[in-house]
Amino acid sequence: MKNKRFWGMSLLFSLLFLAAVGSAQTQDKNNSQSVSIQIVAYVPPTLRLNLDFSRDGNLQINGRIRGKEDSPNPSARNLSGGGSGRSDFDISAGATIIIGNASLFSNIPGSYSVIVHSSNGGYLRHSSSAAAATIPYQLMFGDRLSAAQQGSFRFALGGKAGKSGPDFPVALSFGALDAEEGDYSDSLSFSIIAG
Repeated sequence: MKNKRFWGMSLLFSLLFLAAVGSAQTQDKNNSQSVSIQIVAYVPPTLRLNLDFSRDGNLQINGRIRGKEDSPNPSARNLSGGGSGRSDFDISAGATIIIGNASLFSNIPGSYSVIVHSSNGGYLRHSSSAAAATIPYQLMFGDRLSAAQQGSFRFALGGKAGKSGPDFPVALSFGALDAEEGDYSDSLSFSIIAG
C-alpha cells in the first residue's frame, strides 16, 4: 500500500511539474517582446580660459621706470611670480614683458573672444595721484597684438581647442616712453565669451 501511494504521489507531482513547465514555456513564447533602448547624451557647450599667472582671471600689473642712478642696466626685467595674480617688472621703451601663458578649452566649433578689461583703459597709471601720468601699452595674446578700445583688449578666436592645444603667451608691449620715473600700475580682468 505504501508502494502504491508512493507511486501515485510521484505520478501526481510529475504531472504537476510537467504542466507547470509547459505553461511557463507557453507564457515565455507568448509574452516575449523586443525592447529597444536609445541613449541620448547632451554635452554642453564649454569655453574655458586657464591662466598660469592668475587663478581667478584677475591680474595686478606693476611697472617701474627707474631713474638713471637706480638702474645700471635699463633693460626690462619681469619679476612676476607664477599664479600669484600679480606681475612686477621694469618698464623701458620698446620692451615686451611676458606675463605668462594662457590655455583654452573649447568644444564650440564657432567663434569666441578673449576679452581683457583694463581698469585704466589700457594705460599704466602713475601711483602718485598728483602726477596722474600714464603710459599706454598694448596687450599680446599668442601672436596677436591689441590696443585697448573702450577700456578692453579683444582677441577674436574660433574653432575647437583641446587640452593638448598650444599655449598662448600673454605679454605687455610698450612703444616709445615719455614718462617720469616711478611706479605705474593697472588691473586686468580676463574672460572668454562665445560669439
